[in-house]
Amino acid sequence: MLSPDMNAAPAGKFRDPSLVDFGGGRRLELLGGVLVDRPLALPGLPGRRLPDAWPAAAAVFETGRGGAGTWRFSRPVPDPWLVHMPLDGPAPVTLALEVRPAPSGQCGVFLEQVEQWRWLAAVTPPAARMLSLFAHSGAATLALVAAGAEVVHVDASPQALDLARSNARASGLAAAPIRWLREDARTFLAREIRRGARYDGVVLDPPSWGHGPKGQAFAIDRDLGPLLTDLAALIDRSGRGPILLTCHSPRWHHRRLHDTLETACGGTVESGRLECHDAGGRPLALGDFARRPPAR
Repeated sequence: MLSPDMNAAPAGKFRDPSLVDFGGGRRLELLGGVLVDRPLALPGLPGRRLPDAWPAAAAVFETGRGGAGTWRFSRPVPDPWLVHMPLDGPAPVTLALEVRPAPSGQCGVFLEQVEQWRWLAAVTPPAARMLSLFAHSGAATLALVAAGAEVVHVDASPQALDLARSNARASGLAAAPIRWLREDARTFLAREIRRGARYDGVVLDPPSWGHGPKGQAFAIDRDLGPLLTDLAALIDRSGRGPILLTCHSPRWHHRRLHDTLETACGGTVESGRLECHDAGGRPLALGDFARRPPAR
């Protein structure tokens, strides 16, 4: 339930980081002490619950004609601008994730993934050899190493790799056993199969479409099935480590992800929506997941 004065509550009244409110094609988030107002292109959303909170946003992404957008800041933001994310597990750690507003309207922090990061930190066994594909800003990678895993972190974007390395340093994990690679995912997997490499588990968050460093095209509808087949050839049959597949592609509902992952890798697969909740407790689904826990 909302407190009686929550409609006029300052940023300090909300949990940080969190989704504060959404509606009208926008979302309002509190990230590292800064209220951020940016687009939310989902149909059929309910109206805003906290209209009086929105004018306090210090960072607003405005979309212009042709889909291009710009960030408007009404006051300075922290430098570095960090979100602190506690993760429980065998060795509890607080991740420090940098907020980097991008021309796309993204910030580099994905609140709908928080529960998956916590799951990875809780279930990943120490010394597991893990692969992190389409690894972006590196929060999943850092959750894995916080649990004691060794990680090969793969992403095609130099900007994403730079952000992930920065997050590792800010989180006190600069010396963690992470191998950073700028590589096309399918090309990397084919090479690992030829080398006879083995992994205990994998985390992957494939885009709907994208390109590798040499222009290699990726389309989730065409490439996810073969990608998972390749991964199944690399993952140790003991099932020692977790497998986590997430995506933000509307055609890939979690039941479809479940069946695709189960067919490729076997085992007991669970699935659901990637959700976060606003200050009033309303759920907002921003993607889907399927995952296979480590074998007991």
